[in-house]
Amino acid sequence: MRLPRALFLLFTLMLIPQTQAANSVMIWPIDPTINPDDKASELWLENRGNATTLMQVRIFEWQQVNHKEQYQTQQQVVASPPLVRIEPGQRQLIRLIKQTPPAAGKEQAYRVVLDEIPTPRSAGDNQAGLNFQMRYSVPLFVYGNGIDRDSTKPDLSWQVVTVGKERYLQLTNRGNGHARLSNLAIGGRKLGHGLFGYVLANSSNRWPLNTAVSGELTAGMNKGQWRSAASR
Repeated sequence: MRLPRALFLLFTLMLIPQTQAANSVMIWPIDPTINPDDKASELWLENRGNATTLMQVRIFEWQQVNHKEQYQTQQQVVASPPLVRIEPGQRQLIRLIKQTPPAAGKEQAYRVVLDEIPTPRSAGDNQAGLNFQMRYSVPLFVYGNGIDRDSTKPDLSWQVVTVGKERYLQLTNRGNGHARLSNLAIGGRKLGHGLFGYVLANSSNRWPLNTAVSGELTAGMNKGQWRSAASR
């Protein structure tokens, strides 16, 4: 099954350590990895609200094809347990278990998608109230033999492209590791605050531009900074 791009826009990304959402579920770490010698990674959920929370946990393969996000069902990494019930004030451990490793030298990207399942309301609850269902998405990167998170590196380039009447900022990553971009600006013009997006290894991604841009591109990238004076 392939998830539509629109679904990606609905994801509430947990992008800073121990982020607390509107329904008081806290998720950490926000960037789990599985290195070649590891069989699994840990993901913790904590219910900081005052009501029981039910969460379904699924893991999708994550690719960027033709400059678009694509998500597919897979069995290379599984979540255990896939369905959890968390009482108020309690924590739950989710194990992200590697069933099949990526090819040697490859960084494989996944999305861990956590959906809140609405619980039945008690007779005393206000039935007229809105019952929001929250969705969270956490990036997961799994490494094949010969590499790990610290040894992979992105190699980015950028250009402005026009498709029909629309203008896009297109970023291409020829490196063997993903790039997580934040606070991106071109010529001093901010294109966003906080997380801007990801460019996966050996992939490209693009974002619509509402205005003409020129000059040096600057951005936070993973744990450092990236600057590029011109597209290449």
